[in-house]
Amino acid sequence: MLDFDIIKNSSLFKNIAQQDFDIVCGKLKPAVRMYSETEAIQTQGDIIHKIGIIAEGNVLSVKYHYNGTSQILQTFRKNDIIGLEAVSSTFFTSPSMLIADTACTIVFFRYSEFFSGNEISSACKITLLQNMTKILSDQNIKIMYKVDVLSKRTIRERIITYLSIISEKRNSHTFDIGMTQEQFAQYLCINRSTLSKELNDMRREGLISFYKTTYTIHTVI
Repeated sequence: MLDFDIIKNSSLFKNIAQQDFDIVCGKLKPAVRMYSETEAIQTQGDIIHKIGIIAEGNVLSVKYHYNGTSQILQTFRKNDIIGLEAVSSTFFTSPSMLIADTACTIVFFRYSEFFSGNEISSACKITLLQNMTKILSDQNIKIMYKVDVLSKRTIRERIITYLSIISEKRNSHTFDIGMTQEQFAQYLCINRSTLSKELNDMRREGLISFYKTTYTIHTVI
């Protein structure tokens, strides 16, 4: 049984009154889908007409290249929105593959139904549109962070830039990046062994410490 309080508390429905939320759900009749770990949610190039709210689990956005390599673009977690960049684009195509990083429950809404008909009030539609704009803006900022990381020449500079960004966002020297080393390496566009060597060098130098997905910055790096 889906807890609709989880959906109501997502960024998509921020500042939406309970009555309006009930009307939206009644009109759109959201579909609940469950995915097992590593299962594909949508494929790169798919035509997308729905947006999804992650009710449980984590999702990876992965870009596959013609030569068989791949890189992680983003990590989505509980209450995050997926598919919005595709349904808001000209051609409705998914720019990446979405894969369940853990077992997931996702609630899908047909995008066009938010704005068609008169069941949903104009004021509610405006608030929904504002929320969607903010979500897209936040996702664009994450992409800008990644561009900043990948613009660095050396592996250490990429690691330092990424960890510094997360530390600043969390306002803490200790934080969970939510990625395994394999995933972190894909995000940085390097191989895992190279990343592991550099991280261990930085640990020996007293710059950082880490355990699984949790990192601590010990000095200004």
